[in-house]
Amino acid sequence: MFCSHARYFRVARRDLVYLKFILEAYEGLALLSTVDPEGAVVRISNTGFFESDLDFLIRALAREIELKEVPRPDGCPDDLPNLPNKKVMRHAG
Repeated sequence: MFCSHARYFRVARRDLVYLKFILEAYEGLALLSTVDPEGAVVRISNTGFFESDLDFLIRALAREIELKEVPRPDGCPDDLPNLPNKKVMRHAG
């Protein structure tokens, strides 16, 4: 997934795992990365193709958990995450 849009949220630490679980259930919708583990600030990145779906999901989640949109934190890199390159496993033989 190539990410082109990012939004930042402050999340209650107790809700981080739940948020990650829900976003992963919608495979391909968005990527979640923690940018400030102490302050529980996360970046939710997406391609922009499903931005309205993601917005709907975020609004629904905000009614269930402590989830507040915040500006990009100072010192947070401007680059967006990409999926890591898969290593090719070679076996002897």
